Amino acid sequence: MKKIKIFFFIYIFLILVVSSIPGNSLPKSWFSFGLQDKIYHLVEYSILGVLGYLSYSQSIGYKIIIYCILFGILDELYQGLIPGRFPNAFDAIADGLGVILGYTISKLISKKYD
Repeated sequence: MKKIKIFFFIYIFLILVVSSIPGNSLPKSWFSFGLQDKIYHLVEYSILGVLGYLSYSQSIGYKIIIYCILFGILDELYQGLIPGRFPNAFDAIADGLGVILGYTISKLISKKYD
C-alpha cells in the first residue's frame, strides 16, 4: 500500500478519535465569530479531500468524493452517540464542501504540474 493511502486511513481514524471526545471535554474557544465550527469542518474535510485525491484519483476517480462525503455524514451521525455531542446537518454540508474543495484544488494543482 502506498504511504499516502496509509496517511489517508490514519487521518480518517483521527477524525473518528476527535469525534469520540465527549462534548463537555472539548476546549472552549477564545475566538469565535459564529461560523468558526463550520470553518473547522471545511478545513478538516478539505484535508481529507486532498488525501483522497492523492490516494485514489488514479483508481476510482471522482467516486472518492462520494465516499468521503458519506464518511462525513456517518461521522456526524456517530457524534449523536457521544455524550454532549449531536449531529448537525450544517456540519455535514461543511464536510462535503470541504471534501469537494480539497479534491478540486488537488486536481487543479496536479494538472498544472503534469
